Amino acid sequence: MPLLRRPAAFLLLLSATAAAGAADDLAPEVIRLARFKQKTRQDLAQVPNYTCLETMERFERGPRASSFKPLDTVRLEVSNVDGKELLAWPGAHRFEDKNLTSFVSTGMIANGMFALHAHNLFVNDTTAFEYRGEESLDGRAAIRYDYRIPQFLSGYRIRIGVASATIAMKGSFWFDPVSLDLLRLDVYGDEIPAELGLAASVVKTYYSREHIGKSQALLPQRAELALTFFSGEASRNVVAFSACHEYGSESTISFDPPPKPTPELPKPEVRKVDLAAGLLVPLALETAIDSKSASVGDAVRARVRQDVRQNGEVVLPAGALISGRIRSLERYSAPEPYVLMGIEFAEVEWQNARAEFLGELLDSHKRKPTGPGVGTLHIPGTSFHLAPGYRMRWRTLGQQPASGFR
Repeated sequence: MPLLRRPAAFLLLLSATAAAGAADDLAPEVIRLARFKQKTRQDLAQVPNYTCLETMERFERGPRASSFKPLDTVRLEVSNVDGKELLAWPGAHRFEDKNLTSFVSTGMIANGMFALHAHNLFVNDTTAFEYRGEESLDGRAAIRYDYRIPQFLSGYRIRIGVASATIAMKGSFWFDPVSLDLLRLDVYGDEIPAELGLAASVVKTYYSREHIGKSQALLPQRAELALTFFSGEASRNVVAFSACHEYGSESTISFDPPPKPTPELPKPEVRKVDLAAGLLVPLALETAIDSKSASVGDAVRARVRQDVRQNGEVVLPAGALISGRIRSLERYSAPEPYVLMGIEFAEVEWQNARAEFLGELLDSHKRKPTGPGVGTLHIPGTSFHLAPGYRMRWRTLGQQPASGFR
């Protein structure tokens, strides 16, 4: 980022009650920052009421390459629950406190952009702020401050392979001088330990206010992440937040007489079935998978093509519906262009019965496994379309711990 001419900087060490003192004795920058922080705390207090779809376009650059190449696209739901930023597959029943690698096992994935970085900076009161003056940000007036958070207070943890470390943070943020809305927050890794092999870590998050239901919320709209290594390799994620909605339930008031209750028919009990290991399960896709729109996290459904028997008895009937997700989607260019797509099936349902499914894809591409239950398809070319009816053969692995699909 090029340096701009600004008024002489000075350091602000601000407590939560800075604005409560004698206002006449405080510099205007101190008062404005205190008001901004107070308003931002109120905005952040509303974040746990919302969940958004987080779409990550991931790119990688080789050590001698001059430009980034697309890796894949990942879609996840994100929310802030009990002070933690949690992820879930789109349409999942609940958010769970899982390791990020349970969603993707290769490439860069991160959290913090939705709420944690801003909360750490503006709520915890552990930060030194430096006023940098007024600037033009994307064509609009903005106030800029720089900041620094020491390692023991930052909570910013990076893991590269088996190496991990909590690092210090520094950066800048901009807010609207009139509305005091946060506009942008930049986070740079500082004092990065050499054992990570990391030359730079950058996160840039852009905010705006939007209507959700009957309320307004200040939420991140997009973010950019980049890791650059001393080897020259680099990873870059471009993140978009969309389809945000509010948690809540609808209620109505009526003065009409209550209708006569209609007797409910008893619902048939759903049997839980354990599938033995070694069953050969022929499948046919029910949902098409097209490279133009497919993303990691997309739901995938298939049907069992014929009865699966064990000791002469049908244990999995033809037509049973099996559900899963795309777990990886990686593109390669050498020696010829091809795509490796990882699919995980996790549950199968039929005739008031349900079973967890953990299997291996037969004739799967021989590569480093991305996790138990994930089969990898090798698809030649740069684009593909797997139509409904596309056939696969799987073999059950028994009741082993699955890799996290819900």
